[in-house]
Amino acid sequence: DRPQSLYLPERHADMQGERMRILAINGSPRKDGNTARLLKEITKDHADVDLDYYNLNELKIKDCQACFYCKKNDACAVKDDMQLLYKKLREADALVIGSPIYFSTETASTRAFIDRMYALLAFGDGPGKYVPRLKPGKKVIAVFPCGNPNGQEFYAEVAKRMFATWGMLGFKEVHPFVIQGTSPQGNVLELVRAQEVVKECHGLLGD
Repeated sequence: DRPQSLYLPERHADMQGERMRILAINGSPRKDGNTARLLKEITKDHADVDLDYYNLNELKIKDCQACFYCKKNDACAVKDDMQLLYKKLREADALVIGSPIYFSTETASTRAFIDRMYALLAFGDGPGKYVPRLKPGKKVIAVFPCGNPNGQEFYAEVAKRMFATWGMLGFKEVHPFVIQGTSPQGNVLELVRAQEVVKECHGLLGD
């Protein structure tokens, strides 16, 4: 069965204006691992927010087929669970995505998700130029827990690549974080670095 998204309950019925929508994507194969702990801690206890949370490992998402259908149409030709995430991403004000770094980069499922974002770009007025199809003003938080004790330095290029990727897609704010020194047997939330990142992310999401 298709995984159900999680919604935070109403907190202030008399709140004026629209509620903020957050899409959280867990790119780890572990449903309750360190990446999931980070995502849930970052997205919990926000007032007046609707939250959609998905585990990529539970979804069926193929690699980009490089068919260029999306450049002639505002849609992707591959009819899989990515169609659901396109809809949720278009609706969201903020994306919170996480992936462990196992072997120098994000997981394969996370990479496939990001590659499929190509459908959200239209060709621009020259080679290598694109026009984002997403509504402007969105923000993205990307967290990358890793076991390397020097991960912030060693995997700096992963964080740097996020600026280019999400910036091209029209995101107004891009906030990547590498959390180093994690362990599958430990709790990432006990690390000072993780606590600092969570606190900063709460501020970025409006707390």
